Amino acid sequence: MSMPDRPSPNTFLATDEEVVRYRALSTSALAALLAGLFSPLTMVFPAFWFVPLAAVVLAGLSLWRIEVRNPDLIGRPAALVGLFLGTVFLVAAPADDFLYHYFIRQEARQFAQTWIDAVRKGEVYKAHQLMVQPTRRLPLESKLNSHYRIETNQRMLKTFVNEPTMRTLFAIFRSTELEPAAQIRFYETASTGRQQGFDTVEQIYAVTYPDERKQPTTFFLALLLQRSIEVASGRAQWTVLKADGGVRPPGW
Repeated sequence: MSMPDRPSPNTFLATDEEVVRYRALSTSALAALLAGLFSPLTMVFPAFWFVPLAAVVLAGLSLWRIEVRNPDLIGRPAALVGLFLGTVFLVAAPADDFLYHYFIRQEARQFAQTWIDAVRKGEVYKAHQLMVQPTRRLPLESKLNSHYRIETNQRMLKTFVNEPTMRTLFAIFRSTELEPAAQIRFYETASTGRQQGFDTVEQIYAVTYPDERKQPTTFFLALLLQRSIEVASGRAQWTVLKADGGVRPPGW
């Protein structure tokens, strides 16, 4: 009876080498690769900033181990990919967040200036419309007189004008006796954030006018602005939510 062929010793040897190589895979390199692949999440969820940081740390640790224990450990390519992805998104996420908030603040300041110009010129209708939600706001170029002839709209306008801050601002800029003329200038951005899914920016402005003794007097005006996105066009739209006078900026 013929005996079955026995596997050669080389077969077992090759198998043993594969097992050894598999067991020698650097777990930190694999973890660095996985963390690197999940690093793009920081572009959507800033709270996940620790993911690319973990990728960089794990990649550095695995590369050091591979260098010291080489050739026992494998996984250098995985560690390098994890290091690259972690570094890219560790830098990109804060940079993107910084640029986003920078442009948000600039947009808010431009819109606030439009509202301030309307108040300075005594354009009550326009100033009020800029505090109306964009979906209900009338075109500023249209004739607003007919709109505010309606009794309901008259009451809203009267409430707006009689607010202490608005009454003070309109009185200051309406007066022709003030010399030098009253001025309003940007002071600082107090905060940026999100409320109910909308970007919000609070900005502080300094209003300076001469008192009875012709001495310059300054009070601070806080404007809370809200940014929304028009669904149809994708265009950003702003609203002045609130104007508060008499605030005190930090350090003043």
